[in-house]
Amino acid sequence: MNELLKRCHSAHLKVLEDFSNICERHNLKWYAFCGTLLGAVRHKGFIPWDDDLDICMMRADYNSFLNYAKKEMPDYHIETYDSYTPEESRYHNFNGITRINNTFVANFNEEFMAKFCEFPYSVGIDLYPLDYVSKDKKTYDAVTSIFNYLVMVSCKYKSLNWSNYPAPELPPFDLETAYKQIYKSTGVRINTKGDVLRQLNDIAVKIATYTKAKDSNNVACIMHTAFESKNMIFPKSAFRSQLKVQFENREIYIPGGYDEILKINYGDYMTPKKSTPHDFPYYKFEERWVMNFIIHNPGMAKHIPKFFIEDVYEEQKEILDKIYGGIE
Repeated sequence: MNELLKRCHSAHLKVLEDFSNICERHNLKWYAFCGTLLGAVRHKGFIPWDDDLDICMMRADYNSFLNYAKKEMPDYHIETYDSYTPEESRYHNFNGITRINNTFVANFNEEFMAKFCEFPYSVGIDLYPLDYVSKDKKTYDAVTSIFNYLVMVSCKYKSLNWSNYPAPELPPFDLETAYKQIYKSTGVRINTKGDVLRQLNDIAVKIATYTKAKDSNNVACIMHTAFESKNMIFPKSAFRSQLKVQFENREIYIPGGYDEILKINYGDYMTPKKSTPHDFPYYKFEERWVMNFIIHNPGMAKHIPKFFIEDVYEEQKEILDKIYGGIE
């Protein structure tokens, strides 16, 4: 593991500490999820080829956390359905998932670097709400279908109203027709003169929380199940208790039913299968931004050691060797 990735992991744990402190103060339950849960159980820390943190909470605690975080994490960017930064167009979230981010762009400010373990790039937590999944297949199919459609309409709206929005590939449709379809499916009219994204999100949350605990044996992040992640539906009993386990140099919470969850999610989860869902390490994107900045501003090289672009250095080695070779 290279030094920069070690710093990345340490910076993530600093974000997790701030997140956990809020949860402790307000008695909110949280659990390691997805790759973080797997890492906690199998590696007692990060999976060696992983570089992010996944956390889940039941819907009530998730909603409470978001309310507290607005006041108690003022230096963080709490990214939800309507978050977007023109500076870094990759930052946007779908309805139903939250990202807790410490910065949008590389930050070499001394105070920032000191707080986040001398790691200048963005780190954070992917936070997933868990909702109940209906025992009735028709109800489940209807919930996931409508939720899927709402996300698609939200993306369409963003692509038409946000410059440079990196929208996923969408089938051709117009928003007016979509709003009529939403009314037909949910009975809720979209006020096109109001905050359309908030209205779409509010409907999505109502759909996600349609099923009550008494009508369900399972829980899931509806965002996952709406997009064909059938191995992401878990027994609600698996989340009834928390266990504290070692994760790197601290302890974190995992669900009491972690074994059942991991078997559903990964099968033989103790046998490593190296795979990553993104360009690893994820911060290559930001390294490239810094690299291009240095190429266009060679004088800054003396303030930004090439150590911070080591994962992408070879892409522009000839130019960068001249720049860094000329530093006295």
